[in-house]
Amino acid sequence: MTPKIEYKKSIEDEIDWKIIDQLHTATLNFSTTSLELKKILLVLIGIAVPSLIKLAGDKLDTSLFITIFLLALTFWFLDSFTYFYQEKLREKMDSHFNDIKNRNKETLILTEIKSDNFTLENSRTSSDRVKRSLINPSVRLYMFVIGLNAIAFILYLTEIIK
Repeated sequence: MTPKIEYKKSIEDEIDWKIIDQLHTATLNFSTTSLELKKILLVLIGIAVPSLIKLAGDKLDTSLFITIFLLALTFWFLDSFTYFYQEKLREKMDSHFNDIKNRNKETLILTEIKSDNFTLENSRTSSDRVKRSLINPSVRLYMFVIGLNAIAFILYLTEIIK
């Protein structure tokens, strides 16, 4: 039978756990903001489309397609911003987890964990964070809106739809 090792938190551990908790809360806030951005985009498109059609005399107009494209592009950028900072905060959380792990090497079972990343995969590096932020699963909605808008605009230019 192995002796039971009691984990005694130091003041540094307590501070790190508090910081991790605050970083986690901030990460959740960015995640919630990302979802809200998608909702706002859809509402704005829902308002812009009929408004622009009405302003154009109940006809399609180039301004409609440009507006939808600019809205989707703007929200894509904003969503990428939230993704970037979520990952940045997770990296900071990993740093604090590692500080706790290193301070308690002798007493914690955590030493069996080979990775130094608790919230991010090892393959994620800060060098390609911007690229990952711009092209991530969260931005599929914006890609879909831009793609659908491009198809509709081409159909409009070729006068298949009027």
